[in-house]
Amino acid sequence: MSEIHTLNLTPSLMDQSGLNLDALDLLRVFTKPNSFLFLAELDLGGSILRDSDITHIHHLPRVSTLMLNDTEISDEAVFHLVRLRRTLLNLDLAGNMRVTDDAAAPLLRLHRLRSLSLIETGVGMSGLRKFASSVRAEGREIDVEFPHGCEVYINRIQHHYLIDPAPPLIRDPGACASLSIGALRRNLAAHAECNPMILVGGTKEEMEYRLQDVLERRQADLKVREVMWREREETTADESDDYED
Repeated sequence: MSEIHTLNLTPSLMDQSGLNLDALDLLRVFTKPNSFLFLAELDLGGSILRDSDITHIHHLPRVSTLMLNDTEISDEAVFHLVRLRRTLLNLDLAGNMRVTDDAAAPLLRLHRLRSLSLIETGVGMSGLRKFASSVRAEGREIDVEFPHGCEVYINRIQHHYLIDPAPPLIRDPGACASLSIGALRRNLAAHAECNPMILVGGTKEEMEYRLQDVLERRQADLKVREVMWREREETTADESDDYED
C-alpha cells in the first residue's frame, strides 16, 4: 500500500442505495503506520463523509490532489485540511453547501493551492472578498471555480457602483475623511448613477461612512474579479491549445 500514488475510494464508500455506513471504516486504513506514503491523488467525491473523517487523511505526507466534492462536509472539515498545507495543490469542494464564508480562513492557510473548486458551496461574496484580497496581496496565482451566484454578481459589477472613478472623484477609502460635504455628495451621486440603491444625502458622518463602505467593497470586488478573470484566461488558453492540436 505504501507504493500507491492514485486512489479512488468512492466506489468502496457507496452502495447501490447510496451511503454504506460500514464502509466509512475504510478510511481508518490511512492511519496505519508507514502506509500510503506516496499517495498523491485521493478521490472521495460523492461519498457522504463526517467532518471528523478528514482526520484519517490529514497526515498523509504527499497528497497534492484531493477530491471532496459532494461529500456533505462543512467548514470544520476544511479546518482539518490545514494539516495538508505543505503538499496540497488541488482541492475540489464543489457541491458542499455547508462550506461557507468561514472556510476562507483555513483555505488561505493552504498556501500552495493552485486550483480550488467552490461551485455549489455556501461560500458567498464576503468569503471570496477575504480570500481574493489575501491571495492578491501575497502575489499568489490560483485558479478558482466560483459559486454561480458570485459569478453573476461579478459579471454585473458595473451595476453595483462606479468601477473607475476619475478625478476629482476618489478611489481610496482612506481619503473619505478628508472630503468636504459637497465632495462626499458628488462621489456618492456618481456611484448612485450606477446603483440607485446608494443613498446620496445625510449628515457628513453618514455620507463618509457610506462612501467608505462603497469604496472598500469596490476594492475587494476587483480583487475577486482579478482571480476570476485569471481562471477564465487559463481556460481560454487551454481551449485554444486543444483547438490547435
